[in-house]
Amino acid sequence: MLNELQIYINRFPFPHFLFFPPTKLITLIYLKNIFQMKLLNLFLALCGFCTFVSLYTCVGQSPGIPTLTITEIMADPDPSNGLPVAEFVEIFNNSIDTVSLSGWTIYDGSSKSLPNVTIAPGDYIIICSNSDTGSFSPYGKCAGISSISLTNSGEKIALRDPSGFPVDSVIYSDAWLGDTYKKDGGWSLEKMDLDYSCQVPQNWKPSENNLGGTPGLTNSINGVFSDTQPPVLLRAYCENDSAVVLLFNESLATNSLSSFQNYSITPSVSLLSAEATGTDLMNIRLTFTSALTNKIIYKITVNTITDCSGNAVDETNQSRFGLADTIIENKIVINEILFDPFEGGSDFLEIYHNGTRIADLAKLQIASIEEETNEPDQIERISDIPWLLFPGDYVVLTEDPESVAQHYRSSYPFGFLQMTDLPSMNIDKGHIALLHENTRVDEIKYEATFHFELLEQTKGLSLEKINPDMNSMQPSSWHSASPSAGFATPGLKNSQFNDFINIEQMVSRNPELFSPDNDGLDDVVTFSIHPGKGGYISNYWIYNSSGQIVFRNNENNLLASATHFTWDGIDENGTRAPLGIYVAFIEIFNLTGDVKKYKLPFVLAAKF
Repeated sequence: MLNELQIYINRFPFPHFLFFPPTKLITLIYLKNIFQMKLLNLFLALCGFCTFVSLYTCVGQSPGIPTLTITEIMADPDPSNGLPVAEFVEIFNNSIDTVSLSGWTIYDGSSKSLPNVTIAPGDYIIICSNSDTGSFSPYGKCAGISSISLTNSGEKIALRDPSGFPVDSVIYSDAWLGDTYKKDGGWSLEKMDLDYSCQVPQNWKPSENNLGGTPGLTNSINGVFSDTQPPVLLRAYCENDSAVVLLFNESLATNSLSSFQNYSITPSVSLLSAEATGTDLMNIRLTFTSALTNKIIYKITVNTITDCSGNAVDETNQSRFGLADTIIENKIVINEILFDPFEGGSDFLEIYHNGTRIADLAKLQIASIEEETNEPDQIERISDIPWLLFPGDYVVLTEDPESVAQHYRSSYPFGFLQMTDLPSMNIDKGHIALLHENTRVDEIKYEATFHFELLEQTKGLSLEKINPDMNSMQPSSWHSASPSAGFATPGLKNSQFNDFINIEQMVSRNPELFSPDNDGLDDVVTFSIHPGKGGYISNYWIYNSSGQIVFRNNENNLLASATHFTWDGIDENGTRAPLGIYVAFIEIFNLTGDVKKYKLPFVLAAKF
């Protein structure tokens, strides 16, 4: 009952009085800060109410303020700017009462009991390892725990009261430090507005104090924050055959989530229940009265739902879901790779669904392949929870989605999957594979030399597959992303994409006129071979208008049902071929003596 009243009260300005006769007068009041509480106490005393009024503060509900709130996080203290080289979490008492931490716990991957110390109204306390309390005591009051272990890239920190209720929590990220030197360590994350209880990344900034943080003191970025952005439905997945989970980018208000009218699903499915899941209130679970149908892609639209700050979703909040099918080899393909990021950036691997069935990325792993043994090494599961990938969709695998989004035009936040550990990718060469039950679904053995040879600088430049149907292990399937397209296209159609397939002809080329200037438009000429049956082998040569060979491939390539070769205008000497007319001479044959020869003219041009 109290929680319902708190939600109701928070919609109105201070102060509010609700009277519940006949036996006891109860006043429920929303107070923004301690100063307002002191004014209220004075008002009640003057009015003679103190002897019979029971006072409750609205805490833990938007826009109420938690009794204790997490205000500063030092996850990466090394190198130090002056503070102890030790991790800490700072909390602040936002109530009017002195709070004993006896029975309270803090969660940093595992639950740790807080000591029996008190924190006065308006005061801070530093939570650190028992062994570090002496180092932090000059900065303020400390609460030592058995150990504290914070990952640099981010995790969930939760503060729970003696009853186990999560009074405050935050899922932080080192991306909140921004693309600056502060990301290298020694700087804390500080909460800007301590009175703003909704958990949004924008309310956290790197400390501006010269020491790298302000443990036990007012934060250096202390200010007022307001959220005006609506919540975004990022994706959905099936928890089982009769329940779907909707994932949003921020915490939601709970007062409208259970209304069936806020969910529109096609094809139509009858709802049994709708509820928030998890303590961060960022997910909604919808349960259906009957099981979903296999091979059906459902679309859901949400409306009226608001975030913690009261912003309502817009009309474009839609997502798809359905029951995942079998993973098929060579249908989930590697489509783009960045292995030499900009300074402060992050590697990424983009995969593309080239099939016709719903795939679940939680069933896939990504691994580096040992060069000497050709065996998987550093195998990492892509996702711990279901992640549905639909035909024609992209997903970007990276340890730092926000950093990638800062450097490139992208689909962020849609189609970005944050991995705790992405297998390391060397900047000179490497071998990466997608695995499903020890089977290699797709793989790439890349080298820095795959980049367009005339480029002077390739740092921050991705390699893009020219077409998803091409063999990922074939070097000619890859080309440098166009700098004019932003150096990479994570989550978007590749800048070097070429829809060259012409199955009506056994041998074809596309385009007839190409300009290898790496602007993302016709940078390579592609030759497609469709032999119609197996067992054929091919070689090809490229001649200039004088009949001289400028490029050749006579490696007796065994053809697939559809095989594609590319030329980027670089001759056998590693220099740019001159403008003009060229002819590709393609020979295909099999072991029974069937030989076919083709001549395909094309033009190497330049834009002026």
